Amino acid sequence: MTQSQPPAEELLGFNNPQYDLAAKNVLSERSVAAYILKGTVPEFKNVSLKDIAEKCIEGDIQVSKVPVNPGKTNAAKRPKKIKGLRNEAGDVTEGWITFDIIFHALTLDSGERIRLIINIEAQKTFSESTLKYILTKRAVFYASRLISSQKETEFSGSDYSEVKKVYTIWICMESPTDRSAINHYRLMERHLVGKYKEPQENYDLINIVMVYLAPGPVRNKTLAMLQVIFQETEKTAEEKSEILRKKFDIEVTAEMEEELRTMCNLSEGIYERGVTKGEENVIKNLWEKGMDVEFIKDVTKWTEEQIMKVVKKTKN
Repeated sequence: MTQSQPPAEELLGFNNPQYDLAAKNVLSERSVAAYILKGTVPEFKNVSLKDIAEKCIEGDIQVSKVPVNPGKTNAAKRPKKIKGLRNEAGDVTEGWITFDIIFHALTLDSGERIRLIINIEAQKTFSESTLKYILTKRAVFYASRLISSQKETEFSGSDYSEVKKVYTIWICMESPTDRSAINHYRLMERHLVGKYKEPQENYDLINIVMVYLAPGPVRNKTLAMLQVIFQETEKTAEEKSEILRKKFDIEVTAEMEEELRTMCNLSEGIYERGVTKGEENVIKNLWEKGMDVEFIKDVTKWTEEQIMKVVKKTKN
C-alpha cells in the first residue's frame, strides 16, 4: 500500500458521508422500513406491508408532542419518506448522540393501540478491532437513551406509566458467520422466589435487534430485500430498482433511485473492482507464501475481516 493510498476501511461504505446519508435516506423510505418492521418487530409479524407503511408508521416529526387519533390520517397524503422524531438525545452533562432514523409506529392489535418508538441504525461493521468497541453494547446504550429521553417528551413529571416501548434495529453490512442472521434481545421475567407474574407490557420496554447481512440465498424476505440494497454491488441502481419493484413490490421513487445510484457509485464493490485490485493481489500472494494474518495486517493496514474476505475469494 502506498503512502498516498488511504487505508481500505476509510473508503468502504459507511465511512463515506455521502454513502452514509444515501443509505439512511433509502432506509427511511416507508416501504423499506415496513419490510424491516415486519421482519424484526413481533408486533408487526401478522400485519401486511401495506398496512405497516400506510397505517402504522407515523411521519410527522412533531408526533411525540401531538396526540394522534388512530385511523384519522389520510394514508394517501402521508409522505413517502419517514420524518420521524428529533434524532438527537442528550444534555450538556451527558453529551449528544445522533440516531440515524427514529419514528413512532402504531400497532394494529385489537383493543388499545400501542405507540412504539422505532430507531433504525445502519452499520458497516460489527468488528471490535475496527470500531474499538462492542457494537451490541452500543445498541444497549442507544436503547437506554431512547427510554430515558422520553421524560418531558412522551411523559412529564413522574408519570412513568406512559413510557413507550422502544426498538433499536441495527442493520450491519456484514455477519459474524458466513450466513445472514437476525438476533433479538429483550427484557424477560424470572421467578426467583414465589410465582407472582407481572404483566409483560409493564417491563417489556427495551428491544434490541441486530440484523447481520452476508452473501448467499436467504428465505427471509427482509434479509433478501436488504441484500439487494446493500450487498449486490455488481448491480446498477436501475437493476436494483427493478428488483425492488418486481420482487418486493416496493415503490421506488426517482429520489430513492438516485440514492441507490449514489450508493452504487460509492459502494465497496466499486472500490474493490478498482482501487484495491492491486492490494488484493498482494494479500493473495502473501497468504500463498505462508504469511500469517498479523503480518498481512501490518503490511496492508487492512483489518483481519477484510483480509479473510480476500482469502476466501482466493480459495473459491
